Amino acid sequence: MFENMTEEQARREILNVTKEYCEKYHNVKKQFQNGDRIPYASRVYDSEEMVNLVDSSLEFWLTSGRYTKEFEKEFAKYLQVKYCSLVNSGSSANLTAFMTLTSPLLKERRIKRGDEVITVAAGFPTTVAPLIQYGAVPVFVDVTIPQYNIDVSQLENALSEKTKAVMIAHTLGNPFNLSAVKKFCQEHELWLVEDNCDALGTKYCIDGEEKFTGTIGDIGTSSFYPPHHMTMGEGGAVYTNNPLLHRIIRSFRDWGRDCVCTSGQDNSCGHRFDKQYGELPLGYDHKYGATRL
Repeated sequence: MFENMTEEQARREILNVTKEYCEKYHNVKKQFQNGDRIPYASRVYDSEEMVNLVDSSLEFWLTSGRYTKEFEKEFAKYLQVKYCSLVNSGSSANLTAFMTLTSPLLKERRIKRGDEVITVAAGFPTTVAPLIQYGAVPVFVDVTIPQYNIDVSQLENALSEKTKAVMIAHTLGNPFNLSAVKKFCQEHELWLVEDNCDALGTKYCIDGEEKFTGTIGDIGTSSFYPPHHMTMGEGGAVYTNNPLLHRIIRSFRDWGRDCVCTSGQDNSCGHRFDKQYGELPLGYDHKYGATRL
């Protein structure tokens, strides 16, 4: 089939056939019949998504590549936030967000084992799991009914000298009282992590300005698991406006790297092996040696 084609021509042919396949077999509207099952939600996609999926697989770049870079740029632009890092799931997004706050680069604001993080008693497991995994102590407060979001009147009672952060989710797309929680965090110099997995696209007016949830705290997270607003099958994202937090997020995501090189690049700065970091020997690979995490 591809005997007289260049690779680019063959690729284009495959993608054209993929488009036809999707339109013929996937995007056919079925007439409803009595007795048919009605799902509460459904996948919404067309041939463009399927073509992109096949296009990516034909490239066979198995780590983050051009689609990752494009998504991070456009997602950050949509949320009006400076930095976005794609990860493999919403659970990993929460883990990365929390572990970022344990970095020594944050000095006295670093979360250490035994420090406390305020969260809610009725929430999602992976909002709390990273705290326990690391050795921090979750301090649970109740939720209000019928909102099922944090009862902000309990925040002061949950505070102690060991409190370092507040990490909570917006329940089922309904934002918690960000004005009260943000003010509480600012008054006590606490980090605020917004688990935004259920609330992507929600806007909240704070200090007279309308912002997307997930961008009001120090770090926001999203999940792209199928039940959420949009899906990659799996996938998640961590985003922030803080350049230091972004640097740490990237290092935790990329197995300890502290390097400006993107995936597939190597030693673009030209100084990968000519520095000394702490007690490490001169010339130690700075891609890993400079993390200090």
